[in-house]
Amino acid sequence: MKLPRALRIFPAMKTKASITIFLLVASTVAITSLTGAAAARSAVKDEDRYANCMDMADRSPDKGINLALAWIADGGGVPARHCEAYGLARLGEHAEAAARFLKIAEDMRIGRDMPIRMGKRIVASAPMLADMYGQAANAWLLADELVRAEDAIDLALTLAPKNTPQEYELVLDRARIAAADEDFQLALRDLDYVLKGDPGRKDILVLVAAAARGVGDYGRANQALEAFQAVFPNNASGYLELGNLRHAEADRKAARQAWLKVLLLEDQGPSADAARANIEKMDVQAADTPAG
Repeated sequence: MKLPRALRIFPAMKTKASITIFLLVASTVAITSLTGAAAARSAVKDEDRYANCMDMADRSPDKGINLALAWIADGGGVPARHCEAYGLARLGEHAEAAARFLKIAEDMRIGRDMPIRMGKRIVASAPMLADMYGQAANAWLLADELVRAEDAIDLALTLAPKNTPQEYELVLDRARIAAADEDFQLALRDLDYVLKGDPGRKDILVLVAAAARGVGDYGRANQALEAFQAVFPNNASGYLELGNLRHAEADRKAARQAWLKVLLLEDQGPSADAARANIEKMDVQAADTPAG
């Protein structure tokens, strides 16, 4: 029985997606405060409008997209377009969202459709561009466009400052993409890089366990998973991986118990879906196996 790909974990796109444009809009507040109270009030209004649009896109993507489209028509530029792209991602239109994230990054690079402050169009910094390319990579991953995801994450990493939280998050994204492509060696190498730079990242030990399982290192997989569950004892993804690991070790009874525990912890979401699929596949396989 082939299990679902080990690191196919949905990226937290809301948090990441908000950072780049929020910093852009917030920076315009600081700039315009030097050029007059009216302009500063306008920039603050844009900041609030962006935050409201992103919040609506998260809660109700269709409504968020409608807000974004109205803002685009009102000259909202890149921040409004970013909210629209995020809304599309939340609707599951991952390929369309990824293409839009890339176009936004291209425009941010040269200042196209960006706010004008003190007579000049704002141009995004390298870290802002890295964040946007990272968002595109995540969306391509969710669209199963792995080659495009790899290209986008590699571009993001050329722009991110080394040994920073941003670089570590992007390297984690590359690990997820590599695992989705079943390149567990690269995934494990990237995860080790992050752990070396940020040893406190206990949350990624479940990913380490999955990647170690992928390369057949069950000893390290068990060690990483035990450390993860010591910190996150009721985490569904931890029990999903425990089931995957026990199944790889040919302990089907323990695998079933772990997957059933996932369903007790949460009945919806990617971990629950994977646990149900695993149990169903195992049951079918057992039914097809001749007795004796």
